[in-house]
Amino acid sequence: MKTETSYKTYSSGVLGTGITETDTFYNRFVHKDYYSDTPSLEYEQYLMKENVRHEQIVGLMTAVWLKERAIYCYEGYGVRVASVITAGVGNAVDITADEAVPFYSSPGTINMFFFVEGRLTDAAFLQLFIAATEAKTKTLSQLGVIDPATKTIATGTSTDSISVAASQQGPLYEYAGSMTALGQAVAKLVKISLEQALKEKR
Repeated sequence: MKTETSYKTYSSGVLGTGITETDTFYNRFVHKDYYSDTPSLEYEQYLMKENVRHEQIVGLMTAVWLKERAIYCYEGYGVRVASVITAGVGNAVDITADEAVPFYSSPGTINMFFFVEGRLTDAAFLQLFIAATEAKTKTLSQLGVIDPATKTIATGTSTDSISVAASQQGPLYEYAGSMTALGQAVAKLVKISLEQALKEKR
C-alpha cells in the first residue's frame, strides 16, 4: 500500500517498528508454518529478492489470504480514517488466562492498518492503539472466539500487529480515546472488519 506523501507512523510490526515516516506499507503473506530466528532480517532479504523497497517502510506479516482483507473508510464528525485489516484466529489467545505461558507461534494474526487524515499528537497515536485493541477484544468476545489452549474467550491472537499512520496535515487531534470521534471511528472500523473477516471463515 502506498500513500501520496509520507505519513508519520507508529507500528508494532516486523519492519519499521516504533515511530517512522513512510509512504510504503506491506502486509506480507507467509505460510502458516513460517519460522525464522530473525524475521526482520529475513523480511528485508525477501523484499530485496523481490526487487522492491525494503528501507524506511512498515512491514507486517500474516498467514491470512490477502484477498480476504477488509477495507473500510469512516467519515463523520470531522474525522476521516481508512483501515485495512486481515484477520485469522487459528492461534487465538486469552492473554489474561492464569494458564497462559510464553510459547512460539507462527503468524495467524489480526493485522490492522489505519490511515488518518489529520495531525496526531504522540498521545493520540497511542490512544488509537488502545482503542483498536479494546474494540478487537470486545468483538472477539461477541463472536465467541475461544483460546483453544485454555477454552476461555480469546483476547486476540499471538502475533497481532497494529500500524497507525497519520498525514500530519489538516485538523489536529490532541486526543483519540474512547470519548473522541477519532477513537470511536477506529473502534467502528475494527468491529465491522472483524465481523466481516471472521464470520466468513465460520
